[in-house]
Amino acid sequence: MSNFKSELGQYLRELRKGRDETLHQVSKRTDIDSPMLSKIERGERLPTAEQLKRLAKFYNVSEANLKVKHTAEKILKEFGANKITYDAIQLVNEQLTPYVNKSKEK
Repeated sequence: MSNFKSELGQYLRELRKGRDETLHQVSKRTDIDSPMLSKIERGERLPTAEQLKRLAKFYNVSEANLKVKHTAEKILKEFGANKITYDAIQLVNEQLTPYVNKSKEK
Protein backbone atom coordinates (compact mmCIF):
# COMPACT_ATOMS: atom_id res chain seq x y z
CA MET A 1 0.00 0.00 0.00
CA SER A 2 2.43 2.60 -1.13
CA ASN A 3 -0.16 5.39 -1.22
CA PHE A 4 -1.37 4.68 2.33
CA LYS A 5 -0.77 7.56 4.71
CA SER A 6 -0.43 6.86 8.41
CA GLU A 7 -3.00 8.90 10.29
CA LEU A 8 -1.63 7.73 13.64
CA GLY A 9 1.95 8.58 12.69
CA GLN A 10 0.95 11.97 11.35
CA TYR A 11 -1.07 12.67 14.48
CA LEU A 12 1.85 11.76 16.75
CA ARG A 13 4.22 13.92 14.69
CA GLU A 14 1.83 16.87 14.96
CA LEU A 15 1.60 16.40 18.73
CA ARG A 16 5.40 16.33 18.99
CA LYS A 17 5.92 19.36 16.78
CA GLY A 18 3.13 21.21 18.58
CA ARG A 19 5.18 20.84 21.74
CA ASP A 20 8.32 21.85 19.85
CA GLU A 21 10.12 18.66 20.89
CA THR A 22 12.61 16.50 19.08
CA LEU A 23 12.35 12.76 18.62
CA HIS A 24 15.24 12.45 21.05
CA GLN A 25 13.38 14.39 23.75
CA VAL A 26 10.25 12.26 23.33
CA SER A 27 12.40 9.15 23.32
CA LYS A 28 13.98 10.00 26.65
CA ARG A 29 10.63 10.69 28.31
CA THR A 30 8.75 7.68 26.88
CA ASP A 31 11.57 5.12 26.87
CA ILE A 32 10.91 4.42 23.17
CA ASP A 33 14.04 4.69 21.06
CA SER A 34 14.30 7.52 18.53
CA PRO A 35 14.58 5.34 15.41
CA MET A 36 11.39 3.49 16.44
CA LEU A 37 9.56 6.76 17.08
CA SER A 38 10.65 7.99 13.67
CA LYS A 39 9.34 4.82 12.00
CA ILE A 40 6.04 5.14 13.87
CA GLU A 41 5.66 8.77 12.77
CA ARG A 42 6.42 7.83 9.15
CA GLY A 43 3.91 4.97 9.26
CA GLU A 44 6.58 2.31 8.73
CA ARG A 45 5.85 0.62 12.06
CA LEU A 46 2.90 0.44 14.38
CA PRO A 47 3.48 1.02 18.08
CA THR A 48 2.94 -1.78 20.57
CA ALA A 49 0.17 -1.53 23.16
CA GLU A 50 2.73 -0.48 25.76
CA GLN A 51 4.19 2.17 23.46
CA LEU A 52 0.68 3.52 22.78
CA LYS A 53 0.08 3.78 26.52
CA ARG A 54 3.36 5.66 27.04
CA LEU A 55 2.70 8.02 24.14
CA ALA A 56 -0.85 8.76 25.34
CA LYS A 57 0.45 9.55 28.81
CA PHE A 58 3.34 11.66 27.51
CA TYR A 59 1.15 13.72 25.17
CA ASN A 60 -1.77 13.72 27.63
CA VAL A 61 -4.20 12.41 25.01
CA SER A 62 -6.81 9.67 25.07
CA GLU A 63 -5.28 6.21 24.95
CA ALA A 64 -8.59 4.95 23.53
CA ASN A 65 -8.32 7.44 20.65
CA LEU A 66 -4.79 6.22 19.86
CA LYS A 67 -6.03 2.61 19.99
CA VAL A 68 -8.81 3.41 17.51
CA LYS A 69 -6.31 4.95 15.07
CA HIS A 70 -3.95 2.00 15.65
CA THR A 71 -6.68 -0.56 14.94
CA ALA A 72 -7.77 1.24 11.77
CA GLU A 73 -4.18 1.27 10.50
CA LYS A 74 -3.70 -2.40 11.30
CA ILE A 75 -6.76 -3.24 9.22
CA LEU A 76 -5.63 -1.10 6.29
CA LYS A 77 -2.06 -2.39 6.38
CA GLU A 78 -3.21 -5.98 6.61
CA PHE A 79 -6.03 -5.94 4.08
CA GLY A 80 -5.43 -2.87 1.92
CA ALA A 81 -7.57 0.11 1.03
CA ASN A 82 -10.05 -1.49 -1.34
CA LYS A 83 -13.73 -2.32 -1.82
CA ILE A 84 -13.52 -5.68 -0.06
CA THR A 85 -11.99 -4.12 3.06
CA TYR A 86 -14.61 -1.38 2.96
CA ASP A 87 -17.45 -3.91 2.66
CA ALA A 88 -15.97 -6.01 5.48
CA ILE A 89 -15.78 -2.96 7.74
CA GLN A 90 -19.40 -2.13 6.93
CA LEU A 91 -20.39 -5.67 7.92
CA VAL A 92 -18.46 -5.38 11.19
CA ASN A 93 -20.16 -2.05 11.80
CA GLU A 94 -23.59 -3.65 11.32
CA GLN A 95 -22.67 -6.49 13.67
CA LEU A 96 -21.29 -4.16 16.35
CA THR A 97 -24.08 -1.57 16.25
CA PRO A 98 -26.43 -3.52 18.57
CA TYR A 99 -23.56 -4.07 21.02
CA VAL A 100 -22.58 -0.40 21.01
CA ASN A 101 -26.20 0.72 21.42
CA LYS A 102 -26.61 -1.67 24.36
CA SER A 103 -23.42 -0.31 25.97
CA LYS A 104 -24.73 3.26 25.67
CA GLU A 105 -27.93 2.34 27.53
CA LYS A 106 -25.99 1.27 30.63
